[in-house]
Amino acid sequence: MTASTATTAATEPAPVGRLARWRQSLSGGAPLYPLFILFGLTLVDQLDKTAFRVLLPDIAKDLNLSTGAAIQLVAVIAAAAIVLSVPLGFAADRYRRVPIAIGGAIVWGVFSLLTGFATATWMVLIARAGSQLGESANGPTHNSLIADYYPFDARNAAFSFHRSALAFGAMLGPLIAGPVAAKYGWRVPFIIFAIPTGIMVILALKMREPVRGHYERAAMGASDESVATEDVPPSFAESWRIVWNVGTLRRIFYALPFIATAFIGLAEMSNLFYDKVFNLGTADRGYLAAALAPAQLIGLLIGTPIATRLLKRGPALIPRFVAGVSVVVAAAWAGFALSPNLGIAIALNAVLVAGAVLITPVIFVALSLTIPPKVRSFGYAASALWFLPGVVIYGIIGALADSIGLRAAILLNAPIFLIGASLIAAAGLEIDRDIRRVWGQAAAQSEVLYERRQGRVKLLLCRAVNVSYDTVQVLFNVDFEVGEGEIVALLGTNGAGKSTLLKAIAGLAEPSDGAIIFDGRDMTYTPPNETAGRGVTMVPGGQGVFPSLTVRENLALAGWLHRKEKDHVRQATERVLEIFPVLRDRLDQSAGNLSGGQQQMLTLGMAFIERPRLLMIDELSLGLAPAVVGQLLGIVRELRDTGTTIILVEQSVNVALTVAETAYFMEKGEIRFHGPTAELLERPDVLRSVFLEGAAAHD
Repeated sequence: MTASTATTAATEPAPVGRLARWRQSLSGGAPLYPLFILFGLTLVDQLDKTAFRVLLPDIAKDLNLSTGAAIQLVAVIAAAAIVLSVPLGFAADRYRRVPIAIGGAIVWGVFSLLTGFATATWMVLIARAGSQLGESANGPTHNSLIADYYPFDARNAAFSFHRSALAFGAMLGPLIAGPVAAKYGWRVPFIIFAIPTGIMVILALKMREPVRGHYERAAMGASDESVATEDVPPSFAESWRIVWNVGTLRRIFYALPFIATAFIGLAEMSNLFYDKVFNLGTADRGYLAAALAPAQLIGLLIGTPIATRLLKRGPALIPRFVAGVSVVVAAAWAGFALSPNLGIAIALNAVLVAGAVLITPVIFVALSLTIPPKVRSFGYAASALWFLPGVVIYGIIGALADSIGLRAAILLNAPIFLIGASLIAAAGLEIDRDIRRVWGQAAAQSEVLYERRQGRVKLLLCRAVNVSYDTVQVLFNVDFEVGEGEIVALLGTNGAGKSTLLKAIAGLAEPSDGAIIFDGRDMTYTPPNETAGRGVTMVPGGQGVFPSLTVRENLALAGWLHRKEKDHVRQATERVLEIFPVLRDRLDQSAGNLSGGQQQMLTLGMAFIERPRLLMIDELSLGLAPAVVGQLLGIVRELRDTGTTIILVEQSVNVALTVAETAYFMEKGEIRFHGPTAELLERPDVLRSVFLEGAAAHD
C-alpha cells in the first residue's frame, strides 16, 4: 500500500473499509461483474425451479398424477438434465463458455414460458426437460468460469456467493409463485419468471471470457506468456481418461449417487410431505418455502469461513468437513420423516436446506482445485452422470411412496446419505497429490507450447512421470526430454522401466502422476489411437509386425495413415525394398516366417513408410548379429534425416554411441544419467550396470 492510499483509507468511514475487505475476500482483486452476472443467472434460474417445486402438488392434482407418479416425473426430468450436461460440458472445454451460459439461459427462459402453456402431462414433461436442458449449461460453465475468474484464496467465497443465489431464488420464487398461483393458477408464475431471465441475458452479453487455467500456471511460476497460453482442448476419450485419473474426483463420483438420492428431490418431496401429511395449501407452501430460504444463507454464512480456514490449513480437510456435515444432514432426514408436528418438520427441513447449501460450494472448490483446467467443464458435467444412479434410486423411492407411505419413503434417504458421506471422507487421501498434478501439468504444457511458438523446439517433455501396474509402482518421477530431429538413446538393464516409459508416451500405460507433453500438447492421458494420429509410433521389441499377414500386406498397412498420398507410399515402399532386398524376395510370404532380423527390417521399413513425428524403437539390437544391426542402424539414420525424431531403447552402449548423441540411463524406474552419449564412458558406475560385451573396453 502506498502512502497516499494509506492516508485515504485512514480518512474513509469504517463501513467503506469493511466493504473493501469484503470485496477483496470475495474476488481476490479480480472484477466482480462476472460474479454478479453469474449470481443473477442462477437466481432467475431458481425462480423457475422453485416455482415448479412449490406448485408440483397443484400440477399433480390438475393432471391427475399420484404421489409416486409426481416423484417419478421429477426423476425423469432430472435424468434428462444429467444426460444433457455431459455434451454441454465437453463443448464448454472446446468453445467459449460465456456464450454457452447465455444460450442456456435463453433456452430455459423459453421453456419456462412454455411450461405456463402446458395442458397435459407429456407437455409438462417436454417443457420441464427443455428447461432442464438450459439449466444444464449452468453447472459446467458457471463453475468453470468462476475457477478462472477468481484466484485460489477467493474461490471458496466466490463459489459460496454464487451459491447464495439459490437462497435468494428459493425465497423470492415461492413468495411470488405461491400467492400468484393461488389466485391465478399454477401456470401464470412460469410466464412471469421468463421476464427477469431475459433481462439477465442482456446484462450477461458484457461478460468476457477468462483464460483457462491461468491461475494454476501462475502458481507453478510459469512466465507471463505461458500463463496466458491456453491448453489445446482434448478429445472426448482423452477428456474422460483425464477426469477418471483424478483420484479425488473418482472418490467423489462414487459418493454422488448416494448424495444425489437425498438432494435431487429434496424440495419436491418436502412440498409433497407438507401437502399430504400436514395439508398445507398452495399459498402456505409458498410462504413456507420462502421462510426456509434464509436457512441457506445461514448455512453459507456459517460454513464459508470454516471451509476457507480449512482450505488454508490443508485441502485434505475439506472432504472430512463435508463428511461431518453429511452426518448431521442424514440425522435431519430421519427426524424430518418422523416429525410428529409441523414445527419440528420445518426446523429439521431448515437443517436439511442449510446442509445441502453448505456442502455444495465446498465440493465445487475441491473439484476446481483437482480437475485440470482444460477439462474442468467436462469434469463438472461428468460428475453429473453419477447422479443418474441416484435418480434411479430416487425414482424407486417414489414408486414405493404409494405403498409404504411418504414418511417411510423419506426415511430411506438417511442411511443412503450416510454411505455417500463415508465415501467423500475418503477423498481427502488424494486431494493434495491431485492439486500438485494439476498445477504441474498446466505449467509444463503451457511452457512447452510457448517455447515452441517462439521457435525454441522441444518435441517431447516428460515431467515427473509415475506409472504403476495395479499396486506396484514402476516409474518414479521420470524427467525425459527429446528435441525435434534428435536420436536419443534410452539405456538400462531389463526391468529398469524403459518399455513402461515408452508405453506411457504411446498411451498404452496411464501415468498415476506427472505430465507428458508432445508437440506442445498435453498427451498424459491421450488414448493410443490418438497418439498414433498425432504422429507417435512405438515399435515393441520383437513384436512390430503382423505375423499372419504377408510382407506386402504389412508394408501396405504401414501406409494407411498416408493413404491419400499414393506417391509417397509408393516411393517409400520402393526405398525400403532397396535398403532391405531380402524383403523384396519374400513379399508374398507371411511375416511370421521371417527371421528375427528380417522382422526387425520389416518393422523399420513400415515405420519409414508411416513417417511418424516420433518413432520409439524398443530393443532394436536384441538377439541380432552385428551385421544385421548395422543394416538396421542405416535406416534409423535415414528416418532421422527425413525428419523423424527417434527414441532408441537399448541395453548396448555400443549401439547407442553409434547413432545417438544424447543418452538417458534408467535403473529401477529412475533416471540415473542424462547427457551426451560420449559422457557415458566417464561414468563407470553406470557402465557396470550395463551388462553387455564391449562396454568396459572403452574405459
